Amino acid sequence: MALHEALIALQTGCSGLLTLKQDDPYFKKRLPTIPYVHQGELEILDRLTQLGQHYRTLDEYIQNIFKDKKSGLYILSFAFELRSILQTYLNCLKQLEHECLIDTSLTLSHLLISLTDYNLLFPSLVSLINKLQTNGYRGCQILDIIRRYTLDGNIILSSTMKKLLCSCHKIFIKQITSILTRGQIYDEYDEFFIGLNNNINIEAMGMTTPSISRMTSTITSRSHSPDRDKQFNLQMPQQNPTITPGYSQYQLIPDMLPSYIPLQLADKILFIGESWLILKTNDEDNDKNFLSINSIDYDEQNHRVQQQLYALTLSDDFNIFELERIIEYTRIDLSLTLRNLFVDRFHLCNELEQIRGFYLIEHGELFSLFVNRTNQLLLNIKKSTNAIENDINEIFKQCLNDLHLETILTNVDKFKFKLNFSHNDNSTQETSTGCRRLLSRVQGISDNSNNSFDFWSCGWANLSIQYNVKYPMKAFFSENSKQRYNDIFHLLIILRYVQNELNNLCTDFQKIKYLHEVFLSDIQQHSFMLLATAYQSIRNILSICVSFCLTAKQQENNNNFDENILRQFGRDFNDEIRLLFGILGMVQKHNALPHLGVFLTRLDFNRFLTNNNGSFGEF
Repeated sequence: MALHEALIALQTGCSGLLTLKQDDPYFKKRLPTIPYVHQGELEILDRLTQLGQHYRTLDEYIQNIFKDKKSGLYILSFAFELRSILQTYLNCLKQLEHECLIDTSLTLSHLLISLTDYNLLFPSLVSLINKLQTNGYRGCQILDIIRRYTLDGNIILSSTMKKLLCSCHKIFIKQITSILTRGQIYDEYDEFFIGLNNNINIEAMGMTTPSISRMTSTITSRSHSPDRDKQFNLQMPQQNPTITPGYSQYQLIPDMLPSYIPLQLADKILFIGESWLILKTNDEDNDKNFLSINSIDYDEQNHRVQQQLYALTLSDDFNIFELERIIEYTRIDLSLTLRNLFVDRFHLCNELEQIRGFYLIEHGELFSLFVNRTNQLLLNIKKSTNAIENDINEIFKQCLNDLHLETILTNVDKFKFKLNFSHNDNSTQETSTGCRRLLSRVQGISDNSNNSFDFWSCGWANLSIQYNVKYPMKAFFSENSKQRYNDIFHLLIILRYVQNELNNLCTDFQKIKYLHEVFLSDIQQHSFMLLATAYQSIRNILSICVSFCLTAKQQENNNNFDENILRQFGRDFNDEIRLLFGILGMVQKHNALPHLGVFLTRLDFNRFLTNNNGSFGEF
């Protein structure tokens, strides 16, 4: 009878020896004494009943996870593995029931001893699920929690927890594999430590309102690959949205990053995923001929990475060092691929030169002419139209033709001037208001006067460059970087406009003459022409260098090299350098001239002259 009650209690958490209250379904209390059961067996029965209650708690948890459609892949995988553990427990109960039917002399102690492992295991499992439920852990966060339980000294508990952790690592490795080989994230429940960067800090990046729409990422839905599901032997939902952000960037989510995954490794995964994504993305702006030129065998590389990562899931012990090795080799291979693609095939250096020429207005005479010709046009514009933008670009092309800058003219179609007026920019309105108030105080007019000019609402303050970047350069020039280039261009073009306006003002002739004298004096002072001893030393150094060159050429023509003469030149050169270095050092010590300090720093940047007493050593 006691064995029968024990087997029922082990599976249901209660037996016929318990009294229940009808108004309280959770109230359970064993009868204090039973005539036909020894008191010692009652205590064993209590322990077996407690074990059955742990089983019911775990089983109910699993059923709730399966019913909840928002549980997440990690919790689902955890629940599947936990269910297999409970199944082994039920198989053990079946075996014990069979033994009891064969041998009726068995006692409750036999059941207790046979279930010793589960007496140690189930309380820890109940503690684990309570912690997961209480704190709301999800996704990669539960990896850390389970991993702490694997550090227990009990072998049974440690090995069981490793199996649970391994089941979650399969999801973890599957998501890493997806982003490494496809640039996509299978993350319907926001469980991975990498996600879309939707919260862009506009002020920190210097971005304006129109650029926000360009940074918006897209999300497309794709299903899992059946072959990959079979490979990992995981039961996944039928539809799992794949996050594909186009040319926007991913971001790390620190709260979801397991503590045993280094941040540097996470950054490498992020880099690889973004790079593969852009290398394999086709959109309306891409030239499909570029893809035909690119002969990189993505499938071969990705298949190798998939096989290596899959091997990590076959062991209960997660090998973080092997994961780091795989990621590092993948990063190196991809870096070489990117270097070959960007630098050699698509001439990244030339692209950077063109960008510098346009955004940083490298050709001063070109943009000075452009400013002169578009001065009034941009000053009076308050609204952008296609016709006005076309006129501005045509004026710029005429400037290129007039200055015979054919090399820039061939690339001008990639860079178009645009007018981006933002009427809702509060910071611009505040700046304009402040400028009007400043003008009113200087000119003595009222703030409400209609004579004040709002410069920040005209075309000069809203002129930008639209850079038509194609595959694969979008991997390098993101929308964010282009906007930051435009912010720099805004400042430089306004400075060029203001400089042009100041130069066109009528200036006092006497002041011009004075400024000219100051200019000549500065040039002479910075060239040490006003410091007689130093200037004479410089002339002597130049004379020695010229004599050395003439003598060396003469001896070379005569095939007669006299080393003594050449060494004498070296000694004379060292003497003059030592003298000049000493003179300049004494002048700087007493006068502390800024330009002289900069010159000495460049001349003796590595302390070589100081360490050699002002000379270049023996010749």
